[in-house]
Amino acid sequence: MMKIKIEGLNINGEGFCNLDKTKICVKNVLPNEVVEIESVIKKNNFIGARLINVEKSSPYRIKEKCKFCGNCGGCDFMFVDYDKGLEIKKQVIAKYFKDLYNGDIIIHKSKKEFFYRNKVSFYVENDKIGLLGLKSKNIVEIDKCIVSKEGINKVLKISRDYLKAIKNISIHHIVVRELGSGIIIVLVSDKKPKDIKLILNSLKKEFGENFGLYINYNCKNSKDILSDKFEFIYGQKYLQSVVNGIICFTKPYSFMQINDDVRNEMYESVKNEIKGESVIEGYSGAGILSCIMAKVAKKVVSIEINKTATQDAEKTRKENNIINLENINGDCSKILPQIISENKDAIFVIDPPRSGCSKNILEKLKENQVKKIIYISCNPYTLKQNLVYLKESFKIDKFEIFDIFPQTFEIESMVILKSK
Repeated sequence: MMKIKIEGLNINGEGFCNLDKTKICVKNVLPNEVVEIESVIKKNNFIGARLINVEKSSPYRIKEKCKFCGNCGGCDFMFVDYDKGLEIKKQVIAKYFKDLYNGDIIIHKSKKEFFYRNKVSFYVENDKIGLLGLKSKNIVEIDKCIVSKEGINKVLKISRDYLKAIKNISIHHIVVRELGSGIIIVLVSDKKPKDIKLILNSLKKEFGENFGLYINYNCKNSKDILSDKFEFIYGQKYLQSVVNGIICFTKPYSFMQINDDVRNEMYESVKNEIKGESVIEGYSGAGILSCIMAKVAKKVVSIEINKTATQDAEKTRKENNIINLENINGDCSKILPQIISENKDAIFVIDPPRSGCSKNILEKLKENQVKKIIYISCNPYTLKQNLVYLKESFKIDKFEIFDIFPQTFEIESMVILKSK
């Protein structure tokens, strides 16, 4: 064991200390705390450590409100005062991007610190249901998740009673999503679970007709929780909600940001950057943002590789009577570079996966020096990689971060780039 003083936090939310040319990183600490640690990983001039004890704590350290903290791996930043946590996130982002941007970073806080999450994937083993542990792949049984919406917690209790009653051997996940007044439950299973009527009757008693029940057939060892093999059992096939004036239809597999209020604020910020121009959107998903932008744009062209998502985007477009939006199904890395050359004066909106934007898209944006890019990212590391690649041709005009994931160190960013 050794004792260190934490100098600050890095982009992964780890505290760090530089000691004798060696960088030490440890989770669950705050700047200026004095802590005892135990070395776990040693490599060259780096030590990855485990926290043993906080000897001198930060005045901003608080008692976690969740009794499962420290065991469940869901929330990694619940031990800090919420407003101070936001300030720390902002400081970390400012330092990480200081070689690219030295202006003010706008931060959008969440209206809700708890009970905001509209989707949870619970892990199941026999009659155990919960979330994965912090330091293992074992299931931590929970009776309530205080960052999840109340309806999701009601489904958690109903599901546990059902799993015990049927002596479950086939269900390995239960995915629950709550939007508006409706809720969708997906039993992910190797085969059709026993006695579906048991859980169905309990759901009816709790939610009336405001729910939908599906089975998703997927093997336990699949890298993805959901396969494309769904069986609709009862109730609502999709959840209808309104996002920034757009009527949306969300299915079990649809992507939707998990914090309704912060998502709406982020989409409003994107819309405010568009004033009658043409918009090209890459990685457009189910097309909600596409429709929002079409309300103020001259025309929107959106590209998405997932065929089902594109079909859902078309349904949303038609239901909202939007005529200046074209949804294209295809690979962004192949289609977007072709479109860039013909639309230099358009605004380009990209919201790629955690791995970042493909290099050929970045190259085309750079080569054609388009006038404006709105880049949304859930991964500061790949965002910086991409911005470094573009810095010769573009400058950062605005940097905003959105606290979509309160109680965690996850950071959602929106960067506005303009041609130099």
